[in-house]
Amino acid sequence: MSIPKKDNRINIFDFVNTVPTKTFKRGEIIVREGEPSNEKMYFILSGSLSVGMGAPDQGNFHEVRKLSTGEFFGEIALISSHPRAMTVFIDSDRAQLGILDKQNLTRIANSNPMFVYALLQTYVERLIEAEQKLKDLTESSDGT
Repeated sequence: MSIPKKDNRINIFDFVNTVPTKTFKRGEIIVREGEPSNEKMYFILSGSLSVGMGAPDQGNFHEVRKLSTGEFFGEIALISSHPRAMTVFIDSDRAQLGILDKQNLTRIANSNPMFVYALLQTYVERLIEAEQKLKDLTESSDGT
C-alpha cells in the first residue's frame, strides 16, 4: 500500500529561505549514526544524499533510502536529544543544505505558525509510511 500524497500540502521550503546554508562535497558525512544530536535539521537545496546504517568511510554502510533536492532530514534532533538514528552523507558531486537550529526554529515558528504544522504533517506521513513497512515485513515473515 502506498501513502497518498495530498494536493493541499504546505511546502515546508516556503518557510526556510532565511536559514544559513552550507555546501558539502561528495562523501562528506553530515550526521553519523549513534552520535549525539546537534539539535539541527537539514533542508536539501541541491544535490543528493544517502541515508543508512553504518559507516560509509569504513566500508560497512547499508543504505536505507536516498534523499534529494526538496527533501529534509534530522527533524527529530530539533525536539529530542536522542542520538542520531542514521548516518547521512553526500552522494552527489556537491550538495547545498539549509541548516535549521532551535533558535531559527523558534523564530520561524513565531512568525509562521504554519511551518510547525507543515513539519508535523511531514513527520506524521513518514511515521505512517514506516508503520506500513513494518506491517508489510511482519506479514511477509508470517507467510500471510
